[in-house]
Amino acid sequence: MKDQVTALMEALNRSQYEIGRLRRGQQGLETTVSTVEKILADPVVAAAIRGLEPFTAAPPLVPEQTATRQKLDAR
Repeated sequence: MKDQVTALMEALNRSQYEIGRLRRGQQGLETTVSTVEKILADPVVAAAIRGLEPFTAAPPLVPEQTATRQKLDAR
């Protein structure tokens, strides 16, 4: 799991760098989106996403939030 988290952190850093270039006007939106898509399509990153995906359905940290949300949805 450590390797998967490391791969995702590296992808996040690379993506943030590309977004920073967009904000500084060093590249256009299309180039930024294309580059970030390539980063996410990297086989190592894609495998890390698939490997960690089952862990994303974690329960909320604060149980009251679930109860409140259920009350709002019931209205």
